[in-house]
Amino acid sequence: MAREIFFVADDFGLDSNTNAAIIYAHQKGALQGAALMMGQPGTKEAISLALANPSLQIGFHLHLNDSIPLTQSQWPWEKSPTKAGFAIGFSSTARQLVRQEIQQQWNAFQATGLSCAFVNAHHHLHTHPFVYSLLLKTIRPNFRGWVRLGNIRNFETTSFSSAIINFIFKIYRKWCPFPTSQTLWGIDRTFRMSSREIIPILSQLPDGIHEFIFHPRKISDDLDTTCLIDLSSWV
Repeated sequence: MAREIFFVADDFGLDSNTNAAIIYAHQKGALQGAALMMGQPGTKEAISLALANPSLQIGFHLHLNDSIPLTQSQWPWEKSPTKAGFAIGFSSTARQLVRQEIQQQWNAFQATGLSCAFVNAHHHLHTHPFVYSLLLKTIRPNFRGWVRLGNIRNFETTSFSSAIINFIFKIYRKWCPFPTSQTLWGIDRTFRMSSREIIPILSQLPDGIHEFIFHPRKISDDLDTTCLIDLSSWV
């Protein structure tokens, strides 16, 4: 496999400011793709923007906490991914909710008519074995993209939580029926990505899919947006 580098934004559809920043970073900068959240305040606007900007690759951004569900008014575990993970692991009611949500969110994404370039999840809840297996089962009939399972690479020291996720992702990559990313950069730089750190890394990456994730929130005075503008010559 040849080396492929993707600069991807999460949370497309979260709100109008995020949508505007993502489109700006794509049109003026290096942003190549955006992960679309279904059922959020800015989702309809994001879909329209995606259709008007066909060069922006769109991914399916599963969300199971810290967001607005499609099947009920709020999550029983509120914003905590840790509480969500425990609930899904030990509660049949929680697992049923997740089954319904994954199916509803995927159905809603398909109804947009947009091609799905990749799949990821809010707060990496697709690392949960139940969520991961159900997600693959749901998308399998007509998904042709790649799945976010890259080895988390931090710009500084590796955290304990990243090491655990990397162990799980290593197992998932081995058995995943779809292409997967090989490395994932930006977990330790959420909302504060820097081109000075990224540029020296780009030429050193081996063959495979390498993903750099960004969280643009504003067109100006936003570190991630500025970083993507600075990286425009590298795409």
